[in-house]
Amino acid sequence: MRFLFALYVLFNLNILIIIGQDSLTVGSNDAAYRSAGGFLRGGLYTWLDKKDDKLYFPAVFSDFALKLEAGRRDQYGIYADLRFRYGAEFNKPVNRLDLREAWVSYSPGSFTFSAGRKIVKYGRCDFTNPTSKLSPANYTYHSPDKEDLDMGNIMFSAKYFPSGKTDIEAVFLPCYSPSVLIIEPVEMPSFVTLKKLPDIVAQKNMYSYAFRASFHLRQADLSVSWFDGFDPLPGISLDDFVLDLNGQIPSMSAVLSVTPYRNRVTGFDFETTAGMLGIRCEAAFSNPALSYRTNDYVPMPEIKWAAGIDRPAGNWRFTAEYSGKYITDFIKSEADPLLGSEYDMASIMELLSFPGFDPEYYVTQQVVAFNRLFNSQLKRTYNSFALRIEAELGYGKFMPSFLSIYNITTRDLMLIPEIRLKPGDGFILAFGAEVYSGRKGSLYDLIDDFMNSAYLSMRVDF
Repeated sequence: MRFLFALYVLFNLNILIIIGQDSLTVGSNDAAYRSAGGFLRGGLYTWLDKKDDKLYFPAVFSDFALKLEAGRRDQYGIYADLRFRYGAEFNKPVNRLDLREAWVSYSPGSFTFSAGRKIVKYGRCDFTNPTSKLSPANYTYHSPDKEDLDMGNIMFSAKYFPSGKTDIEAVFLPCYSPSVLIIEPVEMPSFVTLKKLPDIVAQKNMYSYAFRASFHLRQADLSVSWFDGFDPLPGISLDDFVLDLNGQIPSMSAVLSVTPYRNRVTGFDFETTAGMLGIRCEAAFSNPALSYRTNDYVPMPEIKWAAGIDRPAGNWRFTAEYSGKYITDFIKSEADPLLGSEYDMASIMELLSFPGFDPEYYVTQQVVAFNRLFNSQLKRTYNSFALRIEAELGYGKFMPSFLSIYNITTRDLMLIPEIRLKPGDGFILAFGAEVYSGRKGSLYDLIDDFMNSAYLSMRVDF
């Protein structure tokens, strides 16, 4: 019913815009614009279960999207993006309505003000954006269009244009919306309960804010930014731990919670060209407000950077990027991240036999190591390379692409080969695969059971 009501509202808004078209004065200084459209998409993701070699489907879906945009240039504007998905993900039914974006803007003179749910991404690199902290992402979302992973956030922003070469922006987020962690579908040990956050947390002091100044020079664009607020990628904390030794068989129970933390990020990004070559780079220093030494869910301070180039060659385009990070206050983890596997109670009992062994401290260190695993902080330095090759052939009807990202430090490898066909206007057929591979104990080794998949989708735009 919620979906039908939202569809009814947006449909009638579109009708009102069309009916009112004749009443809108279109001139050089008062140009009205309006557009409404969307798409229908059906698809599936499938793979072989390595436990029994049987075909399974981590995602099957039918998607409906409706987008609306209208306003008057240099005065005001509205934008809405409504999504509905029906199907199944990770063996669970999905029947979800998502108002992905819905915001209004007002532009008096040299200012632009906006309010509502919006996706804002800082940075200029293609695969890694260390400066981008305003919008969360759903890293488990199955879609051939990777921009669908981005999630909106309720925010209020003001942008000032003192000249054609400079703009200054301030953003305020009164609530917190967490990302969906790629480790959320990981099967926890039987004694562990994981408490997740709601889609939006509107508690006291959960606000965030950011500033960004951009400079548009003759041959380059650059920006400096500052973020002070709750990081869209939350951590995991140990809320409760109980060890019962009274029974014949010892038992444990642990309660983990997805927990946000306040982060302060200073960023810089830069973009220019050299002939046919596009050059981009960005860097950021992240310094959490709380200490990681006393809070198991808080990461260590770090410096992240990325640099990329792209070059067209006829119908082909090549994009390469290097990214890395350095942990400024690194302390080696005291435990291995074993939370993604079943515990061996015999090993626990053997540890209990040692004088002074603290089981709660042991589990806490497991949680710390697990956080460091998905934050890539088990080592002091990390280095990664990414390469994307894509082409438009047959007058744009045949579009092959290949993306690979390799982390030299962890040896995690992601491969996404894909072919897109456009046999007619507005119709897209896409098929490809997402393959994750890593050495034992790495992040991709942990997620490859449920994230590896081949996919097929058909989409019609309207």
